[in-house]
Amino acid sequence: MTLKNAGHILMEEIRDAIDCLKLCVTPIFYSNEKREPGLLGSAVLVRVKDEVFLCTAKHVIDGNVNSTLYVGCSELEPLLGDFYSSKDHDVAVLKLSPSQIQTLSKFNPHEEDRIGNKVQISNCRYAEFMGFPESKNRVLYKKTKNNGLIYSNGGIVKKITCTQVHVIFDQNRNIDANTGQRVNAPDPHGMSGGAMFGVQMNGEIIQGRPNPLLIGISTYWDSKSKEVFGTNFAIVMAIIRDAYNITLSKRLNPTNITTNLSVAKVSPPTQST
Repeated sequence: MTLKNAGHILMEEIRDAIDCLKLCVTPIFYSNEKREPGLLGSAVLVRVKDEVFLCTAKHVIDGNVNSTLYVGCSELEPLLGDFYSSKDHDVAVLKLSPSQIQTLSKFNPHEEDRIGNKVQISNCRYAEFMGFPESKNRVLYKKTKNNGLIYSNGGIVKKITCTQVHVIFDQNRNIDANTGQRVNAPDPHGMSGGAMFGVQMNGEIIQGRPNPLLIGISTYWDSKSKEVFGTNFAIVMAIIRDAYNITLSKRLNPTNITTNLSVAKVSPPTQST
């Protein structure tokens, strides 16, 4: 019989709690010249004041220049609309229409009471970034469906500012929550735009009741420094507030952040003749 130490048990509980949140993350695809889909990135669905928003990295939706974008897993649907982004932050937000919400009904938007505020985010000491690695979601030849395999990789929080989240991540030294063994994590390419969930080190987690909060949008992996960078979710909340005139709760209103918004219209590319 193998006994697990307290650290392994706690990590299992943290990852189980984060795994329960995976239905708020969707892949984003493009279509190549053969009309075969390829994974471009990930996105997070959140519900704020009864509206549903799709949040991702801006560089992911920039792939719309050459291809229509699609969301979903087993069945892909075009992703169209006006994304708002904040200058200098690699993040973009789209308010979904009722028909888009229906299309994505298999997903479960993350509720605003599970979004971290300024203090909660700054107190997080461990975080996981969740999304769809491209290497695990390649569409087979002459097929139109992907595997829909979502992963979360975690590490110690290195630094959190009012605009960024830095998480230590070594692809070759990731820990399997079930076994406690070191494993090689998938290449994070394709996980950009996915959710970053953080865990505070407080009395609740010591007692075995982890409460992961949405703290950011993952944007970039630096393999040399072994860090994953993300945009603090406060930036997303500021965009929702300013672009869509949403009155945020006092808890989630980042009054210290002002936005310089730009609009990126995602639509089918113009066909050349």
